[in-house]
Amino acid sequence: MKRLSLDLAPFSMRRELHRIRPLARVLAVAGLLLCVLAGLRVHERLTRLDALDREAQRIAARAERAMRASTSVKSEPVDAKQGAAVNAAVMRLNLPWDALLDALEAATPSQVALLSITPEPGRALIRIEAECGGSKDMLDYLTSLERQPLFGAVNLVKHEVTKDGQDSVIRFDVDVQWRGTGS
Repeated sequence: MKRLSLDLAPFSMRRELHRIRPLARVLAVAGLLLCVLAGLRVHERLTRLDALDREAQRIAARAERAMRASTSVKSEPVDAKQGAAVNAAVMRLNLPWDALLDALEAATPSQVALLSITPEPGRALIRIEAECGGSKDMLDYLTSLERQPLFGAVNLVKHEVTKDGQDSVIRFDVDVQWRGTGS
């Protein structure tokens, strides 16, 4: 005979839960748990997306303010004196300082003291003020400057003998032409 399933219990929730198999119950709870986790993740992503939208709006507003500020500034023509001063400063900054100072250092003996070095970039000229103990030291220094490959013409502009305590010192000015453009 065939087994006959008779269920005479009245309809209720308890009866329906009893009829569901345990595997189906576990799967339903797992599905419900996964839905809750997915909902939390979606909520987190939407919150982050809203924050990014607000930040993008702030950045766009800041860029718009900067654009308005930059367009509101009127460009005025540069004064000729001011332009010349800026160009002179740029020429001084573009000098080949490392090479020039290395060449000066290599040419300067210990008997010669450099007092000042003044570049004139427009003429590719360096004015040097120095002092030494004797005329031989001065002439040796001028010869040493002429031997430097970076320097061209070396001209003694002036010299004078001064008393420094009991010793006499020769103070002299030299114009040194450097080779190359320097830019």
